Amino acid sequence: MKKIIIGFILIFLIISGMYFYNKTKVKPDFVANMSTEKKVDLFFVYEIVKYPSNVEIIESEKKSNITLGMTGDPWNLNFGIIPIGTESRRFMNLANKKEEIYKVEIYVYGNISPMVSFDRNNFILRKGDEVKVTALLNSTLSKGAGKFMGEIDIVSKRARIPFLNVIL
Repeated sequence: MKKIIIGFILIFLIISGMYFYNKTKVKPDFVANMSTEKKVDLFFVYEIVKYPSNVEIIESEKKSNITLGMTGDPWNLNFGIIPIGTESRRFMNLANKKEEIYKVEIYVYGNISPMVSFDRNNFILRKGDEVKVTALLNSTLSKGAGKFMGEIDIVSKRARIPFLNVIL
């Protein structure tokens, strides 16, 4: 009986340690182009897609016509050229075509990070799920006009052992 109790305590401690363990080890090295990285630890596999991200915020002119800069490149999450006091949006389509369950977390690095938010983050993607995530840049949160740079990382985490899916 004591062995069973000790076994349950050990399993509880291991699962608790995995839950409270720093979930990802993503370093904020800015990329110049979209890049992917794969990391493996004892319990999880991390697939990281890194996108360069930037915005140029300009002083708002008192004209009725304002020229905005936009980008349609799929390999970056650039927000273009926008006046102070406006917002810019980029969209990311995420899909799970594999059998495994993934937990998705999105991180922002650089001096652009205080201005960027997501309509959803830290969510589960099951097989066949497709999600559209909106990245919103609010230029009112900037410290003024200028060029702001950084990186947006999409981290997909899956369990190496199927029974660990319960703690994703």
